[in-house]
Amino acid sequence: MNRKKINPDGVRGYVRIIVVFLAVVLLSLLVFFGCVQKDVEENVKKTITDNVERQSYHFYSIIAVQYDYLAAAAAYLGEQEELVSEEAKLLLAKLYEKSGLERVALIEPDGTSHYDNGEEKDVADRDYFKESMKGNKWFSDPLESVIDKKTRVILSVPVYRGDEVIGVLGGSYDVGALSHLLFEDIYEEAGSSLIVTGTGEIVAWDKEGPDGQLQEPMRFSEYFKKASFVDDGSLVQIIKDFEQQRGGCKKLRMDGVEQYLSYSPLGLNDWMLCYIVQKDTAQESYSFIREYEVILMAVYVAAVLALLLMIFRMNARRQSALLRDAQIDGLTGAYNKKSTTVEIGSWLESEEHRGLQVFVMLDIDRFKEINDEYGHAAGDEVLRRVGRLLHGYFREGDIVGRIGGDEFAVLMKNVNTIEDARNKAEGLCRQFRELRVEECPKLRVSCSIGLAASPDHGKTYMELYQYADQALYQTKQRGRDGWTVYAKA
Repeated sequence: MNRKKINPDGVRGYVRIIVVFLAVVLLSLLVFFGCVQKDVEENVKKTITDNVERQSYHFYSIIAVQYDYLAAAAAYLGEQEELVSEEAKLLLAKLYEKSGLERVALIEPDGTSHYDNGEEKDVADRDYFKESMKGNKWFSDPLESVIDKKTRVILSVPVYRGDEVIGVLGGSYDVGALSHLLFEDIYEEAGSSLIVTGTGEIVAWDKEGPDGQLQEPMRFSEYFKKASFVDDGSLVQIIKDFEQQRGGCKKLRMDGVEQYLSYSPLGLNDWMLCYIVQKDTAQESYSFIREYEVILMAVYVAAVLALLLMIFRMNARRQSALLRDAQIDGLTGAYNKKSTTVEIGSWLESEEHRGLQVFVMLDIDRFKEINDEYGHAAGDEVLRRVGRLLHGYFREGDIVGRIGGDEFAVLMKNVNTIEDARNKAEGLCRQFRELRVEECPKLRVSCSIGLAASPDHGKTYMELYQYADQALYQTKQRGRDGWTVYAKA
């Protein structure tokens, strides 16, 4: 009975594949169990931190819009003959209606404040008035309103006439409403937001009383003094972060419940936005098994894709090399004659070009004599040097091709003026004169150049080739080592 012989190389190949497969499985499991222990925690913290940072930016943006309203109105008021007039009062009412501010006031230099509702009060002792009279835009700490005794924050800007501050324009927000400038909670209102000053005073809290109004003054350190921190945080560290305007996210335990506390600077005074949510709520959307099954599958898919990508890239590089070999002249590195014709023709037919396209045709002067006197090896070296010279001299996007033994063609794309092309040709002639071949120190190289431009002289490759060739012939008739731009008879 004949038995098939086992190919040892084939067996070893399968063994290698199995070993690689098992290694990938083991690595995936290690990644899986390692990630389960720490990634959920990190992802939850990142989600909460990103949300708080977006909330802070959103809050700041709303206040910035209000400042824009006030600044625009202040600029208009500064151009009026009278600071306080009927027109100014109408503007205050309109600003109140459009801006979303709870009260708007125009304040004279003596501190007399004219409100949008017609009331007048003396606010000369208020810090926001004093600061804005110095030319500063100001956002106050919580103040008791002189109108209705509610606690508010004031936004104020100076009113300039020329370089002189002639008054102050201000608007107010109810402190309790500040927390409602934030957008919707990502945990469906399960979390709560606080606004805290750098010194630890809680300004607003969306879970305290109607409209976020605190029922009584409260300090951050007093409320959280019974908290124990699960990670490396501490209440002292958080207060220090507040003072130094640093954001962060800590996990703590209060009344037996683990919570996340995230905070970020608001960009206004020294205020901080804080957000609190229970750990169970924050992690409710995580399904560990499903999530890490996806990760495990992703590892396998990534490995397969990486292998396919590697094969594809190797094949693409091979195909690219073959294509380049078919298009490029091996001696000079320029396009060969066929590719030059195709590349220039395609560019002229495309819609990408704009302005002038200048066709440059050049010959190496007396190249046959170089071959005869110094040998073909020297001639080849001259061609190599010319190829490098042309690639270095023209722009990267210009098309450089070798269309004959010592004949080259270059298409200069999107040239501003024909004068630029003339200067380029003159510079190229100088570069040729400086060209040296170490093996033939007495050899001097020069070139003759003809130029034709599209669309002035033609719009196709053959038209430009014909006219540039005529210009090149004129250069040779004048003694070579120069350039000529084709001119219609």
